[in-house]
Amino acid sequence: MSGENSNDSMTDELNTVQAQLMIEELVRCRVETFCICPGSRSTPLVAAAARNPRARTTMFYDERGAAFYALGYARSTNRPAAVITTSGTGVANLMPAVAEASVDKVPLLALTADRPTELTDTGANQTLNQASMFGRYVRWTFDMPSPSRTVIPEAVLTTIDQAVSRCVGTHPGPVHLNCRFREPLEPTNFRYDAQSESRIRMWRESSCPFTTYETATAATDKAVMQSITDLVGTTQRGLIVIGGLRDSNQQQTAKRLAEKLAWPVYADITSGLRLSGCGTNLIRHYDPQLLDEQFDEHARADVVLHIGGRTTSKRLGQFLDRNRPKSYIVVKNDPDRYDPIHAVTHHVQADIASFCRALADSIEPRENGALAEFYQNKASTAQAIIEEHVNAEPALTEAFVARHLSRTIAEATGLFVSNSMPIRDMDLYSDAATRMVMVDANRGISGIDGIVASACGFAAGLDAAVTAVVGDVALIHDINSLGIVGRSAQPVIVITINNHGGGIFDFLGISRHEDVFEEYFVTPHDYSFAGACETFGVTYRHTITKQAFIKAYSETVAAGTSAVIEVETDRKVNLKLRKNMKMAIIEALKENS
Repeated sequence: MSGENSNDSMTDELNTVQAQLMIEELVRCRVETFCICPGSRSTPLVAAAARNPRARTTMFYDERGAAFYALGYARSTNRPAAVITTSGTGVANLMPAVAEASVDKVPLLALTADRPTELTDTGANQTLNQASMFGRYVRWTFDMPSPSRTVIPEAVLTTIDQAVSRCVGTHPGPVHLNCRFREPLEPTNFRYDAQSESRIRMWRESSCPFTTYETATAATDKAVMQSITDLVGTTQRGLIVIGGLRDSNQQQTAKRLAEKLAWPVYADITSGLRLSGCGTNLIRHYDPQLLDEQFDEHARADVVLHIGGRTTSKRLGQFLDRNRPKSYIVVKNDPDRYDPIHAVTHHVQADIASFCRALADSIEPRENGALAEFYQNKASTAQAIIEEHVNAEPALTEAFVARHLSRTIAEATGLFVSNSMPIRDMDLYSDAATRMVMVDANRGISGIDGIVASACGFAAGLDAAVTAVVGDVALIHDINSLGIVGRSAQPVIVITINNHGGGIFDFLGISRHEDVFEEYFVTPHDYSFAGACETFGVTYRHTITKQAFIKAYSETVAAGTSAVIEVETDRKVNLKLRKNMKMAIIEALKENS
């Protein structure tokens, strides 16, 4: 066969039935959300998804935005969405989201259409070697053969079942199915022959997947659990670090464990416990970069119990490196190493909620120790300093935005935070509340791409309103995704911090080199986002004062619609405020150590 068109029309028509089997089996495996990008080669998959009554489809203009939407959706549901693309560079545009999903253990399913094998490496148009292009960043990849009578329907179904299992197993992440279709690509009414149909008759008559993969749990060995119980039960100077958590069950069980241990708790902003509260021992409002050597000595812990994903603050790792604990226990549900300072003594792979519940059940409630009281006193000092400085600064600042949002964001909604300064500000300056808010961010690789699309997918998965805090450069990077905001069924309020450049670089050593700093690192701009919002049909509000921002956010929330609130700030004012707060806290900590 030298070309694409087979002489056997039955082979061509099998495109339709194979795609229908794939989509139906995905739906039965609870992959019901399909992010579809325009293209021709993917026609069989698109038509099958569009015609399946249980499939929820959303159209996207670009593949990168579609993939980040799927990523955000999975962050809030722990279930993959499927991204359907045509062949060529459309597949390559999935790479940033695939890499983020891989590192942060988020399920994502890439269904990429491709030309048949006979056209690979021939110079055929819109063709590249797609079969293994995501390399080590996928949990599993499979090159589906072109539909033919030799590919039995059970093989199609079990391949889908395996793909979903690899997506959502004990080591979740992205999976790639490369689907080769020959022309013609348009849907037909073809069905398998009687023999083939008889082989899947029971499947057709049921609503279950062909192969059911039972959920595997990484149960902690009883001896290991007893060892950890003994260790934490006899420790007076312990510290709990809570990284990114995936759902409310993990949050509630981690919170209960923290309350029983009565150790000080460093809860990352992505844990969701910074805004919902974590008992009286939550460390608030200061980063370990603020601590001097004398403070370090008092704050040192003998045992560190790290639960969940990584933390936003790299200073926390530096603090623990300077004051290395005798025992450093990391508990998470995957086997990958999380030990940037090479201090971990116990790595426990277990279901986080089950581990926290078992450990909490095995220990007696504790009273606050000296270390917890020490942290509480210092946190109160830092809290008062931050409150004073943020209120005293008349200008609208990024610290004020983070603080106000943490106090006013509504119960049972979501907060999605962009990388660079927004997540750091929220981590440093947010105030604790008593509301349950789902918080997430793309912290696997911590890029600024795809933030708006991810926030929209996060809202779709939560089926609730989401507030997204996005830097101006990040919004420029993902400007196409304003089209998704405009069509979102759930309100997505994008608060973009416009300080006319990359404000995070002010904190790096390169800022002292004025000859290259502004042009090549800050990348200054004079853009406003009003025109882009008008183009994409998104409500737009511009704020330059505290009162204007408070009013704009409250009215937007009350309206229950999506919008972009542009917060125009001054980089120099923000930098000065942050430095002043840092120095004031350092001096206060020294005085009280």
